[in-house]
Amino acid sequence: MKPFLGTQAEIKVGEPIVLESDVPSGERGVVFEDNGDTGYFYARDYRIEDKFFVDAMHIYSVEAVVDADRPSSLRIIWSQDFSKFALLINDSPHGIFDFVNKVGYCQDKFPEPAPKTGWQRMGWSSELKEWFYPTDRQS
Repeated sequence: MKPFLGTQAEIKVGEPIVLESDVPSGERGVVFEDNGDTGYFYARDYRIEDKFFVDAMHIYSVEAVVDADRPSSLRIIWSQDFSKFALLINDSPHGIFDFVNKVGYCQDKFPEPAPKTGWQRMGWSSELKEWFYPTDRQS
């Protein structure tokens, strides 16, 4: 089964934008933000009243993006059980939040989550795509 599309947009790196996507139950969601200098991906758990974001990961610094002058396709997809979100830019995964295990996966593992949140940061692995595109599915 294919993942669910949370949201999509065409963006230009360095032009401020905020894109949000929440699960249908409204318990959690994610936000992508380009503030003109950096791109960040945030995890939200609405069940935690005193913490708007439970984790945040750096996706890019605008000055380091080689093709920032070109429009980019951005998509946020959810796993079938709505427990994981992935951020895809030009069809390439840049970050994943796993709400069950409280883990954020990204290329540079920055920044480390705040210790009080219970979240942790893990490195990137090509096996992570299995959460969204399982190979054992039947056609």
